[in-house]
Amino acid sequence: MKIFEDQIEDLKERDLLKSIVVETGKADDTVKTELAPTKQPAEVTAVNTQNQTPLLNKADFYFRRAMDEIAFLQTVEYVFAGVEREQLKVVPKSYDDLKAKKILHNFLQFSPDVDSIERSNAEFQLRQATESWHSSLSQRDERLTTAHLRRYCETSRPPLSSPALVALARFYRNSPHSEPVRNKFDLVVTRLFSRENGGSKRELIFSREELVTHLTELYAEWSSVSLYSTDADDAEILEIARNLESYIEYANDAIDFDDLITSDFFTRLHSYKRETNENFYAPLITATGIESNVRIGNRYVELLETEKQKGNVASLENRYGITHDNAISDTTAKTYSLIELLKQRKPAPPVEQKIEREFEAGKEKVKPPAKGKSTESGSSKPNKLLVAAAVLSILVTIGIYFGTKSSPVEIRNAASKPRINPKNSMHKEYLQEAHTENRKLIGIVSPTWDQLTEEKRKDALKEMLSFGSEKGYEKVQLENTEGKTMGFAASGSVLVLD
Repeated sequence: MKIFEDQIEDLKERDLLKSIVVETGKADDTVKTELAPTKQPAEVTAVNTQNQTPLLNKADFYFRRAMDEIAFLQTVEYVFAGVEREQLKVVPKSYDDLKAKKILHNFLQFSPDVDSIERSNAEFQLRQATESWHSSLSQRDERLTTAHLRRYCETSRPPLSSPALVALARFYRNSPHSEPVRNKFDLVVTRLFSRENGGSKRELIFSREELVTHLTELYAEWSSVSLYSTDADDAEILEIARNLESYIEYANDAIDFDDLITSDFFTRLHSYKRETNENFYAPLITATGIESNVRIGNRYVELLETEKQKGNVASLENRYGITHDNAISDTTAKTYSLIELLKQRKPAPPVEQKIEREFEAGKEKVKPPAKGKSTESGSSKPNKLLVAAAVLSILVTIGIYFGTKSSPVEIRNAASKPRINPKNSMHKEYLQEAHTENRKLIGIVSPTWDQLTEEKRKDALKEMLSFGSEKGYEKVQLENTEGKTMGFAASGSVLVLD
């Protein structure tokens, strides 16, 4: 299966890859290349696989794999540079890939049919260059948390294409095993094989059996070393898959939102995934894990929607806040913010529909004249004065409705929200305004907030929380001028959102 080749073309169409033109001569069967110069540190290049003759022998296979390796590393380089720039707020220090390109160019000058010392040396140098590049990427990856990568994948514009996700999956699958590597692999393959379907829910693109097939073929394309038993009847692999299924069933059987959260369900599931170690990469377990991420995440949203319909929004926010957000997001490979989900509302009906409904309701209240009575023209028509009065009454009512709804401040509650003047506090450079509500400090951040690093934002939130006992609040919630939550702090928890 040439999944990677097809997706390379998709990535190039999105202008995320720059081509290396490859031509295979029919007469002398030599391979010519033209390497594109790198204009930016994070620029990505790839192999143009169109109009090539089939690769028939072992030497041709190694030529092709060498070019795929360079394309794959450049794709990962591109993504890491984006994560560093957007999430870590640092200037990417990209790997100098010029040397690797030159070595690749030199390697491709040799005929695939010639087994010479020079060709062997060129192949050895290329292997060293790609290993050095992979090692450099691994060191950079250690600074990137799963949350960094997840937020970048979710906010990248344009969204990461499937070739970029395939390259990331290949990178983590062939990296030395660790829990962060496993967690990122789980994230990437879940995004690769699922899609958003609205309302914070996702759907799987393939069945579990199809996922197993695709993963097995991808591993073969990547020349991945088996880190687990390859016996189809391996009892341990089957047992792990069955246990993951039991977690899916538990979530489906949860009575309500509290039942799912108070049982420490997500922490237990994440711990179980960690305990699988290298076995997690077995196609059956990975496929079951992808399914569990999607279905359990959807169940979380469903239970939360039920609580919102019951009117338990304030209660849920006060009880849970951001306490479980990280565990839920890491476990389901998707960022779930309880506060943001609670804020989501069903869209209001268009104004025109509302006016039309109220107008029709008003007309129904106007009684027509009694039978036998008629207007001056002799026809049986409603009294025009009554209709005009009804319409006028409706318009006045609508005017009052929209006039009061457009005001962002409720006069009735204004006195119950003590305001804090940021100009008189040490946080004046971060806040435009602030007030306390239900023992919570709610602040509107200034443009300066966007210039702070994540660590400085956390420090500012901690400082604001430290003044809570003096000012009469126990939590801190920061929002931008559009009402989006930018940060949250409570006892033992500090969260910064972009």
